[in-house]
Amino acid sequence: MRKFLIEQLKTRQQNGARIAQGKKSEHELIKNNLGPQVFVFRNLFSGQVLYSQVPAYHENQINQQFLNPNWQNRKPSRRQDLWKIMCVVNFNNYEYAIAAYKGLVDLRKTRDVVQKKEANEMRKKNDDGNIWYSGQFRPTYTQEAVADLTHVIDEFELEGTKIFWANEWHRGDDKHWRADLVEHDKLPVYDPRHQTVLLDIMREKAIEAFRENNTSEETIENATEPETA
Repeated sequence: MRKFLIEQLKTRQQNGARIAQGKKSEHELIKNNLGPQVFVFRNLFSGQVLYSQVPAYHENQINQQFLNPNWQNRKPSRRQDLWKIMCVVNFNNYEYAIAAYKGLVDLRKTRDVVQKKEANEMRKKNDDGNIWYSGQFRPTYTQEAVADLTHVIDEFELEGTKIFWANEWHRGDDKHWRADLVEHDKLPVYDPRHQTVLLDIMREKAIEAFRENNTSEETIENATEPETA
């Protein structure tokens, strides 16, 4: 029985990674039975953050989101034991979810490539003038990801957003969040070894919530077919 469960978890991880490849349109998300969500993963070793439109991640996403690696911001590995969910963000619709994902990735690119010098000047430094760290862990990357999330929600006015946190400490002070746009909750307690199970449950709940808020199935049916010229 235990061997069967392990094989099931392994298959779930492999399928999730396959689906995670590439950016997803509304049609692709619905076709793959995925909700209007963004999954935010945190690297336990480095503090780096990875965004995904699906409840999994792929090597391609790491390559796309870590464009200018250096010794203070190395390109992380995709080891399953290092990437743990920090929060799951449910949006009111697929348009919001896609805009938020693009906004988060674009902000990362701006900070790491376009305005690298300016961004680095704002980061907390140690006595040697390097980004503050403990071992290889640099908390600034997690803090920047949370700040980017608040900015994207505010800038696009993504009302009806709900964020489920693995640890509510990461969300920071309530004053940084607009109560008219976002609601906070905690992720269910789970065995860290079974993260894929938890994220699949969150996926199913997001789809259910979306359908409840869109009593007319027309929205879903229209999105199942790509637009034709």
